[in-house]
Formats: sequence, C-alpha cells, structure tokens
Amino acid sequence: MAKKINKKKIVGVCPAGVQKIKCPSIKMTRQLRVRLLASQRENNVNTEQVVQLQSALKERKIRGIAADCETCSYNTSASSTASVS
Repeated sequence: MAKKINKKKIVGVCPAGVQKIKCPSIKMTRQLRVRLLASQRENNVNTEQVVQLQSALKERKIRGIAADCETCSYNTSASSTASVS
C-alpha cells in the first residue's frame, strides 16, 4: 500500500538528499516553528510577533524547501549540471 503525502505540510525531506539535521532550509523552518510556539506560550503574547512568524511560515510553505536548495552549500547537483552544460 502506497503511503500518501500530505501536500499541505512543508516537506521534511531535503530534495538535495542532505540529512534533515544538516539541511539549512529545514533547520530554518524548524526554528520558525519553535519561535512561534514559544511566543504563543508566553503570558504576555506579542500579537505582532505571532502574526509575523505565522506569515513567514506560510511563505515558506508556498515557496517550499527546494527554493533554498539553489544556494545551499550541500547541493552538489546544481553545480555539477552547470559545469556539464
């Protein structure tokens, strides 16, 4: 049975094949989520900060993780295809 992929979630696998721990794009997404949860749990919630973090996460969801892979230092496939051309 094939496993279904939820397209609404931000991808948790790096398209360049880098481990989740080392991928800078996934790391940045996780940091945004952690900051959002921490700011929402505070007693004095700063609504402007929460809205800003939510919009940043939505933007990353729309762009996807692969958008950052072009500038990623771990992505060797982009540089090898450019040299072959």
